Amino acid sequence: MSTYISLTNELLRRLGEVVMDSTEFDNARNVQALAKNSINSSIREVLHSAQEWPFTLQTYTQTLTIGDSTYQLPADTSSVDWESFYLKKFNDSTRASALPAISYSNYLSRFRPRDDNAGADGYSTPTYIFQTQDFKYGVTPIPNEAYEIEYKYWSFPAELVDKDDVCIIPERFSNVVLDGAMVYMMIYRSNEQSAALHKDRFDLGIKGMRRVLMDDSTSVVSSMITRTSSTSGSRVA
Repeated sequence: MSTYISLTNELLRRLGEVVMDSTEFDNARNVQALAKNSINSSIREVLHSAQEWPFTLQTYTQTLTIGDSTYQLPADTSSVDWESFYLKKFNDSTRASALPAISYSNYLSRFRPRDDNAGADGYSTPTYIFQTQDFKYGVTPIPNEAYEIEYKYWSFPAELVDKDDVCIIPERFSNVVLDGAMVYMMIYRSNEQSAALHKDRFDLGIKGMRRVLMDDSTSVVSSMITRTSSTSGSRVA
């Protein structure tokens, strides 16, 4: 695992600067303090380069409130897997089931009038979810019990603070984080040539991460259309 202090000290070694022990880390000054900031800046830039890094995927369970149709997403949400919503089994009279997502306009035209007109007597087991315009989500019908919904989302983690905080980016990509941090350090030293070199390496590293972690070779779908010949009845592409 790459910790905040291990990444910072490796950056300082690359720069030929004095590394820090655990007692010095919190009160770092000058180049050591800048190195700490550069590590966080590099991590932030990697995370901003894509919304759905697999190492930021989280599973969240929401307990619904009787009579409430809309709910906040977690504060650290970057993106939501709208196809992952799942209603857990609540009691013997309900069944666990997937909750398909519908558009907000579909909800307004087809389901909101039903929910509003039915009132409390119309509260029931949710069968659909929808994204609202203020980046919340809703359920319909309005719940009549404290059901639990599970879903997945991609988070945007908080910055590293304590020396033992673990970098969310996998350790095998620590070199990418360090290349990004070197860009900031070289800018601080007014070494534009070296900053540009490390920026090129940093960008290539991010592209490599995307290729390794995000390119999905198992979801290839053929676009070939098969039709029947009008003369022979044989199938042609």
